Amino acid sequence: MAWAHSLARRFLPVFRSAPIMSSGPFQLRLLCLVALFPSLVALCPETCTASGGVQSPCRYYKDGNCTIDVVRSPNRVSVQDINIAVIGPYHGSLGDKMTETEPLLAMAAQEIEDSNFLPGYRVNVHLTNSGCEEALGTVATVEAFTRGPKKHAIVGCVCSTACSAISDAARLFNVLSVSPGCENPHLSDRTRYPYLTRMTPSDRFKVRPVYELMKLFGFKRVGVMDGHEWTNGAKASFLELLQRDIDAGTYDWTILLNRNVQTPEAAISTAEEVLARDSKINLMVLPEFTAMWMMCQFYLRNMLPPDYVWFEAAFGNWVNGLPTTWAGRPECPCTAEQLLRVSGGLIVIGRSPIQSTSAVHGLSGRVLSDISDEYNLRCQQFANGQGACDDLFTGYFYDSLWHLAGMLHTYLIEQNNSLASVGTVESQQALFNLSVHMDYMGLTGRVRQFNSIEPTTIPPSFGDRDGVQLIRQSQGGLGSEFVQLGLWTSDGFTWLRDVIWSPSDSSKRVPCSTEQCDLDDAWVPADRISQCYPGTVFSVQLGCVACAPGRFAAAGMAECQPCDAGTFANDSSMASCHPCSAGSYSNVLGADSCESCTPGFYANDTSSTACDTCPLGRYGPQKGLAECEECPPGRTTGFSAAITEDACQCQGHLYQGQCIVCPGTSRYEEGQCIGCGEGLICNGSRTADIVSGYFSEATSPFSVYKCLPGKTCPGGLPGTCVDEIVGVPCTRCPDGKSWDTDGCEECTALSLAGWVFAALFGMASVPTLYYMMNMKQASMMATSCALAMTVCMVQNIGIVGYISFSWPSELQWMFDLSIVFTLDLKAVGFDCVSSSPVSGYMISSAMLPCALVWLLICNFLSRLLPTRWRFESGKLISTAGQFIQVTFTIYSKVALSPMMCYTHPNGKSGMLEHNGIFCFESEEHTPMFLVGLLLLGGMISFYSLVIVATIVAPKRAAAGDAWFLSATRFLISRFRTDSWWFGTFMLPRGLLLSLSIVAAGDSPYVQMLLIVSVMLGYMVMQLISWPWKLPALNAFDALISISLILMMALLGAFAPVLNNDQQQRITTAIFGIIFFLNVMVLGMLCVTASVLIRVNVMGSTQQSVLLALGKIPQPLVLGHKFLLLSGMVQELGEERFAKLLENLSIYDHRMMTEVITAVASEVGEAGLLMSTRSQMLSTSSVLSK
Repeated sequence: MAWAHSLARRFLPVFRSAPIMSSGPFQLRLLCLVALFPSLVALCPETCTASGGVQSPCRYYKDGNCTIDVVRSPNRVSVQDINIAVIGPYHGSLGDKMTETEPLLAMAAQEIEDSNFLPGYRVNVHLTNSGCEEALGTVATVEAFTRGPKKHAIVGCVCSTACSAISDAARLFNVLSVSPGCENPHLSDRTRYPYLTRMTPSDRFKVRPVYELMKLFGFKRVGVMDGHEWTNGAKASFLELLQRDIDAGTYDWTILLNRNVQTPEAAISTAEEVLARDSKINLMVLPEFTAMWMMCQFYLRNMLPPDYVWFEAAFGNWVNGLPTTWAGRPECPCTAEQLLRVSGGLIVIGRSPIQSTSAVHGLSGRVLSDISDEYNLRCQQFANGQGACDDLFTGYFYDSLWHLAGMLHTYLIEQNNSLASVGTVESQQALFNLSVHMDYMGLTGRVRQFNSIEPTTIPPSFGDRDGVQLIRQSQGGLGSEFVQLGLWTSDGFTWLRDVIWSPSDSSKRVPCSTEQCDLDDAWVPADRISQCYPGTVFSVQLGCVACAPGRFAAAGMAECQPCDAGTFANDSSMASCHPCSAGSYSNVLGADSCESCTPGFYANDTSSTACDTCPLGRYGPQKGLAECEECPPGRTTGFSAAITEDACQCQGHLYQGQCIVCPGTSRYEEGQCIGCGEGLICNGSRTADIVSGYFSEATSPFSVYKCLPGKTCPGGLPGTCVDEIVGVPCTRCPDGKSWDTDGCEECTALSLAGWVFAALFGMASVPTLYYMMNMKQASMMATSCALAMTVCMVQNIGIVGYISFSWPSELQWMFDLSIVFTLDLKAVGFDCVSSSPVSGYMISSAMLPCALVWLLICNFLSRLLPTRWRFESGKLISTAGQFIQVTFTIYSKVALSPMMCYTHPNGKSGMLEHNGIFCFESEEHTPMFLVGLLLLGGMISFYSLVIVATIVAPKRAAAGDAWFLSATRFLISRFRTDSWWFGTFMLPRGLLLSLSIVAAGDSPYVQMLLIVSVMLGYMVMQLISWPWKLPALNAFDALISISLILMMALLGAFAPVLNNDQQQRITTAIFGIIFFLNVMVLGMLCVTASVLIRVNVMGSTQQSVLLALGKIPQPLVLGHKFLLLSGMVQELGEERFAKLLENLSIYDHRMMTEVITAVASEVGEAGLLMSTRSQMLSTSSVLSK
């Protein structure tokens, strides 16, 4: 059986994953599960557990089955068998409950046999082991219903996880399940568990007495904690009760904490929180072992009764001897006596045991005490007098079996239904309705079930029992801790003895011995501390709360008070405020620190509220002075509040008794001469002038910024800008004016109109460009390619303009003009629309996305036009790709613009495009940086798609995918078929150029070298591949690249002087290049030598693969292919072959000319010669002569 159980644990979650509302998939999975266990044996164990763990043969085991034998009544004749499967644990977390229950089940079965119930029928009880596990519960149900006689109902189980599995499995067989012990509230969901009713009250009834007790004693501030998953439902029900009162305004609850405790670490942190929040009244919804961890942690923090009150909604085995069982373990480092002390007064509420009273059972007709006595006698007889009894779980099995007998009697006898109908959906609904309307006295108290019950929850509480809850309290010594305090039903409390809050102080009690509690003479613990410690005040939600810095609270104060002027509280929990020390002051209420007297001031008393100025002849050189220092002999100050000895009248700068005179190349500061920094002109005084091209604020004259362009900063006094320019450092025009090459100009109505016109023009251009770009004329392609190359060239020049060179005025206009093509809106008067550089950047960033959206809108609008003018999807994608391709360079610059930063002399980093925005400091930079990242991500995404399209292009072209070729026309149509990839290779050139600016923001010369490297690399690749379809475009592209590189070489003359560090790095790079050249030369010599050895020594006639830079075609193969081709050409005929050649490109025609000429010159046929090669003889021809 072990292997079957293992399979069940493994596959059960899969089988139970079907939607509960759809029985078809679920039943199919259960049928599959049944098929896994064709040879299962042993529905119940062969040996059972007696007292002390002794194993003994089970009472009813026979050949793998356990069926309770009854003495057949002679009054039952011609009977039909009603088979009931009783499923419970013979082992597991709760132990062997089935062996303890068997005597009561046997008693109930015999009583039913001897009764007038179910005439013509006989009830047979079949026992099955669930092991208190979900997987084994499913297996037990399947075993019970697939082996032996047909089963008509289920009694099981006592563990909620197993009940859930049993109920799910019962759906396959359409039988009703009565649970004798499962308490989890989620089992009350009628939709989820339609065939389940309960004999034991659910966990919501377990917490209801706690709720009623807390209200009875007036507790309002409570803490709640639960543990493992199976305790969550009880806590949720309790919190729901409290929330209902709060929402209705009927009771002022305050929930101080809501914690989950499953580990010793969680127990420690929970105890700390209970203490910190002054949670005097606490409900623990915990099994006994976790609760003992908590009680130990409470003891270690001196949280003892009667100051603290603990309620426990019982889970697990809450029996006598718990302190002794759990004391001294690593997770519970307390002694048994300590656990007994801290748990004194603990109130435990759980299911009611067997009722041994004079009441009569409503179905069996027997006196309850007689049933109890007989059960105790019979269960102790097991295993030769070593049998174990349990009055907490077993009574619910007895009532469950009788409950089923009563329902079936009504259904079969009184309602005259057939036994064959049991096991249908209709019968289960009928039996369920009968169950929830039964009301009788049971062995475990009154048995009454409802369709709905207060408090209502989600899911609703269908089939729950309104049972009895036993209230116990820890009042005794070790080994006999718990006493029965009372009982609770929905009708109220029945008290059996007084409530004693602390066994060590019997006066702390509530008189309840008369079945009602006398609250007038009662001592009830307070749910809050009587008085908080000094430095704290009471909060209903948080307990004793520490006063914040700047406030204090003496003992007994209700609120924290602010410190008076001249005092402070620099820490929390202060009982009083400290006076300010000499040299400091406080002039506000509630100060958390005292301010030091500023230089030139002093305070020679404590608790000062202000500082006095240093008088004439004295100075205060530092903060926090209790007394000012005197000037050197013979010197005095000319004013009060002097802060340095320099004020003691010296011709130069007096410092530490010495007059210091600084040279003109430095400035004076704090007793020393400081060299002029970059951008400053010094004359030895405390002040300095600003160099032209630099700027500093009047408030921080030595914090220097570098202006780009430098002409906006004339230098001179700090804070000076050219014309009306404002900002730091001279970055923008005032409102109502826009930037011009000569300064700021007034905005006019035409300025805004120009932008409106530009927007309208752009909107008109988008559909126009669609039609132009998709014209079929070759001349149109050449024109558009040349135009695109020109735009790209201008964009590249614009990016070069961002290099931090000091351009001469003769060149500056060119870069200013080119910058327009990089979407620098400031250069075209955008300040008239908005003075915010962020707005300008956002608009620049949005232009391309808006154009693409407008193109898509035009696509939809074109559907209103005649067919020939309607947009086509492939051409639409190609046009959009063309837009992105043409603007890829410019948007590379736009995306990276927030990252193009350079360092000011004061250490701040400013954007190259907007000097007044400081990288990663200014508020404006953050949105620009984020949008830049978004743009960059979009460009990378587009380039990724382009790469994919490039990879699959040959396959799509070979398959004749016209739509794909149309959609990728922008990418591959302009290039030769053997260089279709060049458009993808060329695309990131603009991004690399912009990255060159980003990578070396403070090194213009390095920026230039990186840009030249990028241009040179692309030029080399273009010259090698010669990719454009039209030779003129290749020549034009090559000329542009050569001109740009030559221009960059000439522009190097305007590079700023390199510092020593930069010169050293460039020197190192030059040495690296020289070393690389030497390695290449050496490698070439080695290759040449190896070829000579092969030819002259080894006699090889094959040419070197290394010298040929690739694999060399075999002449024999070429000859064979050429002859085959010649035959095919002859079959085509001259006219058809000529038409075929017309489809080839210019380069293909020239290649054929070269091939024909080369072959003709070798065979000596002059009539076939078609190029200048005809003027020369081949090597083989010479040798043949």
